[in-house]
Amino acid sequence: MFDAFHSLANQDRSNRLPLTSSSDQPILQIDSVTKSFDGTIAVNDVTLDVVEGEFVTLLGPSGCGKSTLLRMLAGFETPTSGRILMRGRDMSRLPAYDRDIGLVFQNLALFPHLNVYDNVAFGLRARKRTEGLDSKVRDVLSLVGLDGFEKRRTGQISGGQRQRVALARSLVTSPDVLLLDEPLSALDLKLRRQLQVELKRIQRETGITFIFVTHDQEEALSMSDRIAVMQAGQVEQFSTAVETYHHPRTRFVAQFVGETNLLEGQVTAKSGGDVTLRVVGVDQPMTLPAPADLSANTGDTVAISIRPEHMRVGPSECPALTGTVVSHSFSGATVTYALDSAAGPMLAQTPFQTGQGHPFAPGHQVRLSWPIANVTVIPA
Repeated sequence: MFDAFHSLANQDRSNRLPLTSSSDQPILQIDSVTKSFDGTIAVNDVTLDVVEGEFVTLLGPSGCGKSTLLRMLAGFETPTSGRILMRGRDMSRLPAYDRDIGLVFQNLALFPHLNVYDNVAFGLRARKRTEGLDSKVRDVLSLVGLDGFEKRRTGQISGGQRQRVALARSLVTSPDVLLLDEPLSALDLKLRRQLQVELKRIQRETGITFIFVTHDQEEALSMSDRIAVMQAGQVEQFSTAVETYHHPRTRFVAQFVGETNLLEGQVTAKSGGDVTLRVVGVDQPMTLPAPADLSANTGDTVAISIRPEHMRVGPSECPALTGTVVSHSFSGATVTYALDSAAGPMLAQTPFQTGQGHPFAPGHQVRLSWPIANVTVIPA
């Protein structure tokens, strides 16, 4: 099934005019793009390069500019300044219908008067690409797990199945890039996680570049090759999911992508690639690898980020501080402790031991420590 779909996709692409002679150029380039509405800046000087076949996520809170950026990629908004290039071709001011881009929206925008087959076939018919239409539609329906659903109306299938129809409708035209604007947000947790796995599988099998918008950090981490974390119209960090989580480069990224403990520290020495800090409430100075872009000098204030799962509760020879348990919460495999300390509120996550219960009750005083390798220095 997939081989047939893949060969048809390649055939569709082979009929397009080459847009650039450079074979190593990113498929999509966002070059210093800014968008303002009546003087309010929604997207501020964003530059990103997306490699062909990547799954890239735009992640951030509501109002950060991620959907506005996606609308500019789709052709629904025009940049105030900057350029958007596809395979080297400037498409900043091309209309949406003249871009080789597929779209999947949160509201899906399916046609209720058409059955599943005709919904999926709609894009091919609108583009007058009817050669091999039946096999293309059936192949892509098989790809998304909807064999046998061709004659059903969209009102006769579940929310998850409607989501698959919307995805199939966008995939059947073999776009260079597929844009997905929070398509899973209306689904329940179990179905959303199931479709996350399916989306990633489909993206890998088709090789189509996905640009996915979400405010869900767990969703972004589980699906993405790279994540662009946005705040106030700007990209705070663009890196792999692992790098984004374990080595945040700003306070916002550290706090928005998962839970973290932020401690204030003062630089006491710099030597080679290391920096020594005196951290508020911590017994001993800490010597840590310094980020390459850390410009702090001796005496300057910085922060360190430590994820709750890296916190150790109990005696340790590592740098440590004293905390008092405020509360604990059970989540199956782990117990998360909220604590007060001289460094401020802290979170520590430990494995739950069957039969042990909660070893540290509220009011219990404990020692908190962490491996140096799991600490990230963040500029003030």
